[in-house]
Amino acid sequence: MSTVSAAIFRGLDKLRAFAFGVAMTLWSVSSIHGQCAPLQIDPSKLPNRTTSHQPILPESAYLSDSTYTNEFFGFALELPIAAQGHLVKLPLMPERQHALLAIAYQNGDRSGSLTIDAIEPREGLEGFSAEQQQRQLTTRAPGTIQTGTQSEPQLQPQVGPQGTVELMPQARLAMLQFEAPAERFHLSLRHSGEKYTALYWTQVKNYKLGVLIATNDKEFLRKSKRALAAALFLCTADDGTLATTDGKLVAPEGERYEGPTVPTWRAAAAIQAQPGLKIPPGEVSAGVYRNAALGLQYEVPKGWDVLPAHNSGAPPADLSWLREFEFLHACSRTLLRLGPHSSGDATGSSHQPAILLRALDPACLSMATPASLNDKKTAEEVGASLEALSEFGQVASHDLVSISDRLFMVFRGTIALPAEGAQLAQRMSQTMFATQHNKMLFLWSFMAPTSVELAALPAGGIILDDSQPIELHSALTAK
Repeated sequence: MSTVSAAIFRGLDKLRAFAFGVAMTLWSVSSIHGQCAPLQIDPSKLPNRTTSHQPILPESAYLSDSTYTNEFFGFALELPIAAQGHLVKLPLMPERQHALLAIAYQNGDRSGSLTIDAIEPREGLEGFSAEQQQRQLTTRAPGTIQTGTQSEPQLQPQVGPQGTVELMPQARLAMLQFEAPAERFHLSLRHSGEKYTALYWTQVKNYKLGVLIATNDKEFLRKSKRALAAALFLCTADDGTLATTDGKLVAPEGERYEGPTVPTWRAAAAIQAQPGLKIPPGEVSAGVYRNAALGLQYEVPKGWDVLPAHNSGAPPADLSWLREFEFLHACSRTLLRLGPHSSGDATGSSHQPAILLRALDPACLSMATPASLNDKKTAEEVGASLEALSEFGQVASHDLVSISDRLFMVFRGTIALPAEGAQLAQRMSQTMFATQHNKMLFLWSFMAPTSVELAALPAGGIILDDSQPIELHSALTAK
């Protein structure tokens, strides 16, 4: 999954804000809904999807290289460009907003983007109160309550081993109850010179569903408009089963996909539960960091001092990053922070080299991890996810390497750290190593003012449970 350039991202951010404002002014537009005929097969013979997959959230979808199908809202469309190589990774959405899909491309002076968002109804606007919405999200899809029916499957957040936030669905109903789909998108089109902005919207399950197209490429605009005009609206059930209005089962194409960022509900559940606080901190003695509960030992490089870990971190000055900050610290723990003894700086000033060791909970972060050296796409997605969390800086390159028969992801780039007494942050060179062990993703960040100083940093040795010592230095100095 590729990350979007800074310029394109800023444009997408502004367009998303524009789309939100337009959607709210158009909230009162009513949608036309069709009817759902009974399913033409025996529902009892359908696979039990609520126990075989994650719970169905607004972001739950299937994505192929050419199609997108959303299970929660029940719509499918052809993509104007191939998904591969064009998926965009976004920061967390604000509360009540859900990012469903983001694709973008740039070819010379031609560019285009298509993003799909869903906005929950605000209190008093044709929807539920905040309390009712939370209850709906933790029990069923909004709008499906029917008097006298059985209770729907409940989704209860549980804090699992080592603080992992897990959603535990109960058994599905024997009889599916479908909700009727919307029948069309409304369109608002603007253009200034060669720049076109098209906003499609409709209302589904009391959510405002919007598709925003921004481009200066008429061919991309034409393909996008054609895809939206031909969008298929489907009947939906709470377990993600999709059907046409005449009762025919629909099998979506592609693989499961949960949007360009962490699903809003999962992020909110993690921020509330704070599972990262349950990650054991470990301790340092005789120059070795030990964490028996996580099965980790790390040799502190000689000549380096252990500094306060600042596990809670310092909230960002830019409040737009506050949600990402809260989410990261809810799903991780800073285990160790080191600074060179020769610096004479006990506080670990940002202009000095530094080593940080974190334990990330990949399940809490909704982050897949690679299983083999061939899984480079997943490693790229991890790098994009880290970059979307501003504390990890910019990732310029990623590699998958085997060090002492242990699979590591290696990310190289830069990170901007605040410099004492300076208005502008100082940019540092950075290399990050990440490996998964005991359901945790251990991540070492090596930072120095220059790439030459970075290559000269001592890396130290690692022991995972009873493994042989793992030396990181050769990978740290590699180009």
